[in-house]
This record gives sequence, C-alpha cells and structure tokens, in this order.
Amino acid sequence: MTIRQNNENIMVCVHYGPHGQRLIERGSQLSGLLGAPLSVLTVDASKDNEYNQEKERYLAGWKKQTEDSGGEFLVRSCNGKKTAEVIVETAREKGITQIIIGRSSQTLWEEITRGDIIDELMERLGPIDLHIVAVQRYPELLEQSHEQGVAAYLVKQNPGDSYRLSDEPGGAETLKGIFFRELDTDFNSGLFKIVNNGEAQYLRILQSEWVKPH
Repeated sequence: MTIRQNNENIMVCVHYGPHGQRLIERGSQLSGLLGAPLSVLTVDASKDNEYNQEKERYLAGWKKQTEDSGGEFLVRSCNGKKTAEVIVETAREKGITQIIIGRSSQTLWEEITRGDIIDELMERLGPIDLHIVAVQRYPELLEQSHEQGVAAYLVKQNPGDSYRLSDEPGGAETLKGIFFRELDTDFNSGLFKIVNNGEAQYLRILQSEWVKPH
C-alpha cells in the first residue's frame, strides 16, 4: 500500500498592527486541517537602531502564539529589498506552498511599500497559493474623527474599578497605551489603545474616566 505524503507547508505574514493574532489563528487552523508545518513571518523594515516598545510587545505575543501552535516564528529584515521580495525568498527557502496575508482598504503593508503588495506577491509567487484575509482597521477612519494619538496612562482609582486618564504612571495597576482624543469636544473623551498578547484593544474613554467592563 502506498501512503501519499502531505507536502503542504503554511506561512502566515504578519506586520506591526492589530490583526496579527487573527491571521495566526487562521494559519494555525489551516495547518491543523492539512497536517502541515506552520511558519509565521514578519518583515522588519525599521532601521537597526530603531526601538519601538509597542512593536516588541506585538512580536512577543505573536512568537508565543506561534510556538503554542507548534509553529516557527520568523523575523526577516528588508536590507534594502522590498517586503514582497523578502516574503517570496523566505517562502522558497522554507518550501512554502500556501501563504496567508491580511488586506484592508489601506493596509499597513501598503504603507511600508507604498504600493500594492498583493499584486507584487501574485506576480512573484508562481505555484504558491495566496490566501487573502479581509481585515478591517479599527476604529474606522480614526484619523478623521480623533486627534493624533499620544502616549498616556490609565491609573486605577480606589475603591472601585474605575480608571483615570493621566499623562504619568500612578502605581502598579496602571495601563500604558495611546490615547486618541475625539475632535470637537471639551472633554478627554476618545479611544485608548493597549496591546495585550500581541493584539491591539481599544477602550472607550468617557470624560477622562473608563469603567472596567465585566
């Protein structure tokens, strides 16, 4: 009896932003269904001396999620190449047969390459299958409804579960993030962005106070 070997090999492409966790979940599910190895790739286009604490949190969360799913987490630098080139080179090096990538009306990938990475990949990948997962950037049209984000903190108030918005930390139970203030308001109302296990979360701020949801 001849046993047919499964030659599928899955790679998920993620980039600094809020949708990596969902894409890795999709890749892990496909990997499990096909009994195929899983790789997760992020392409780093930053300068060598550039450090971004929030980005590092994303990377740490994605690495843990990938390894918990039995996969390999890969970080590649552009080194003067286009992001699409790095993805294709890595896919060929790893023997990838299927790639999963996210796309929205204005993706973070497009912001890096100043072009449409999907079209570039389709031209370069050859026989490798490309899965395009629709993702919605949240909140919708943030730049049109809120001011530019600034670093801020949510400081827990005692007693109770309320938090106060502050520009300085205030003890152990403090959440650090980015605050986007709503336009045309006299209050500090808006959205507060935190990163938890590599996934961005947006908390609603009402007049400088946020009540912890149950």
